[in-house]
Amino acid sequence: MAAHDHSRKNQKRAGLTKGAKVVIDALENFHELASAQEIYGRLRSEGENAPGLTTVYRALDMLVAKGYVQAVDLGDGEKRYEAVTPGEHHHHLVCESCGQSNHLDQCIVEELEDTIRAKYGFLVKSHVLEIFGLCDKCNAAGANAAN
Repeated sequence: MAAHDHSRKNQKRAGLTKGAKVVIDALENFHELASAQEIYGRLRSEGENAPGLTTVYRALDMLVAKGYVQAVDLGDGEKRYEAVTPGEHHHHLVCESCGQSNHLDQCIVEELEDTIRAKYGFLVKSHVLEIFGLCDKCNAAGANAAN
């Protein structure tokens, strides 16, 4: 890691509890959305000094509130989490068959927010958008099964 990146990472972590630092480090190493249980499981498998599950949940709540982590609801009752740059957010395409999720490259709602503001005078503070359907593989498998 470059010295500049390391300094920025330390600044980002200033004021976080030890548990929150461990949780965000683990979350940054996931390359997909992760549940609190998955984060806890990975931490437990990596060492005996891992925080408890309650600490993981508390840390995630704090990290979400500070904007370092985004909570995502995939419609199954269990939140998934991902590390984000404060002020950044992602939307996802979620496969209803295999559960795979992919980030959308851009926020398609921001333009709609401008229209809402202009037309209704309504200031949008936040929004959530997850799009559910079938990924390429599951869609192709379904099409092949139908033939």
